[in-house]
Amino acid sequence: KKYESGFIMDPICIGPTLKVSELDKLRASSGFSGYPVTEDGRMGSRLLGLVTKRDTDFVSDRNAPVSTIMTKLEQLVTAQEGIDFHAANKILKE
Repeated sequence: KKYESGFIMDPICIGPTLKVSELDKLRASSGFSGYPVTEDGRMGSRLLGLVTKRDTDFVSDRNAPVSTIMTKLEQLVTAQEGIDFHAANKILKE
């Protein structure tokens, strides 16, 4: 199960050098629209940012790496692993 109580338990991570065109294909096959961008494209490595469909909607250069269009970690609202749903919602509301 990938989704539990508002949390994605097993996200598909991507690396920062993945091209937008490759991301388009991944979206079509996985059904997800947002992906964590990690240092090596795997769960457990350092989070660099997040890329969503909104980030790519108006990108004309589909050969651009996702690192050039992603929302960087410093701009994201994050919490420690294991946080419960209510505590996470409280952080989002702040």
